[in-house]
Amino acid sequence: MRSSESPDSPSPELPVEIDRGSPVPYHEQIYRLLLDQIVSGRLAPGQKLMQEKEYAARLGVSLAPVRQAILALAKDGYLTRTRGRGTYVREAKVGAEIQLLSSFTATLNATGLPAAMRVLAAETVPASEPVSTALRIPLGAEVFRLRRVAFLSGEPVVLLTASLPVSLFPGLGAADLSGSLYELLHERYGTVMTSARNVIEVVRALPEHAGHLQVPVGEALLRVEAVTHDQHGVPVEFSQVLYQADRFRFEIESHPQHGVGFQPDRTPPTTSPTA
Repeated sequence: MRSSESPDSPSPELPVEIDRGSPVPYHEQIYRLLLDQIVSGRLAPGQKLMQEKEYAARLGVSLAPVRQAILALAKDGYLTRTRGRGTYVREAKVGAEIQLLSSFTATLNATGLPAAMRVLAAETVPASEPVSTALRIPLGAEVFRLRRVAFLSGEPVVLLTASLPVSLFPGLGAADLSGSLYELLHERYGTVMTSARNVIEVVRALPEHAGHLQVPVGEALLRVEAVTHDQHGVPVEFSQVLYQADRFRFEIESHPQHGVGFQPDRTPPTTSPTA
């Protein structure tokens, strides 16, 4: 993006004229013109497009082919449309390597894009059955539940929920929770996260998810559910993380063990999504 432009300023770029003698339909011509601007960088990642009616007026066409072209570009992953804000060139997907335990905060910062974490809730609650089972604590025992939203370039992209035993981390709620959780646990409690077991699946956005991530209810999301262990092998965190599926990809590196090929019952590589 050019330094003189803000992300919410419509791009002043104008496509070349429509070829009215061409057999190629108008919507396909507009698709190609806008795609060329995106690929060439004249429309930069995060840049807001003009309104559809402006494109139609400047190209001398009706609104229908402009709308059809923009919808097709959004469907193909080049644009993102946000109700009430407009249409933007989509940022590149964030890659997360599913191999080593790492900080989610560091993963976001490594993109080079403006990243931020907003705390939605930090509270002590009784452990539910899934949490008590994962953390090997009694049902109803006190756990500290932390819910946060991660932003890239001002756009909410990940909803994170972490549950940790209060007995292991007293006073955690009084700390600054807007940065790396794992760095905080290390510095304040001497806890080092060393392994995690993850389950990754596609789920549909519920109303409470949709509101925080600014996506439609029912939108496909990637959910990573993890149990993370400390340096003593004690399960200390149960987490559920919801990713906007079109903004993230996971890279998995696999190696055969002892000369044996694919074994579906093996424990998957470890990572942690909430740090």
